[in-house]
Amino acid sequence: MSEEISARVAAALAEKPTSALEDIAKRANVRVIDVVRNLPEGEAHCVDGEHFVDVMQSMRDWGDITFIVNTGTVIFEAKGQIPDGSLGHGYYNLHGKPIGGHLKADACELIAFVSRTFMNSETHSVQFYAKDGTCMFKVYLGRDEDRNILPGQVDAFKTLRDSIAG
Repeated sequence: MSEEISARVAAALAEKPTSALEDIAKRANVRVIDVVRNLPEGEAHCVDGEHFVDVMQSMRDWGDITFIVNTGTVIFEAKGQIPDGSLGHGYYNLHGKPIGGHLKADACELIAFVSRTFMNSETHSVQFYAKDGTCMFKVYLGRDEDRNILPGQVDAFKTLRDSIAG
């Protein structure tokens, strides 16, 4: 990671520290994965993408989450439980509704356990990044009708993060 990228990310973070990661990346003229790798101490714990299946399977027991895909022109959100999945034909196939689909597991280079403030709220998410540095998708902890994180999810998030990220 170049010092120049680190400096640009630091400057963009200093300007608006609770901005969306995509907005920080745009201001710094870097990839979102570069922002994640340069977040302040404790905000992101990164692990190799080889843990993809283990992480996906561990999140099945968390209850309702928010699954987000952000293409830059579309932010798609689905709320529900991570369903069972299995590897087949080069994909990790999610067998459920409302969250279902086919995820290219071996395209994942980095998994980031991100904990930071966004829009004046504590957030925790598991973010999956492809080998080209783009974000594949994000899984945010679920919230109740009062916008509180669902009970037990922060503990489940931290337990998974600590067991994999050490």
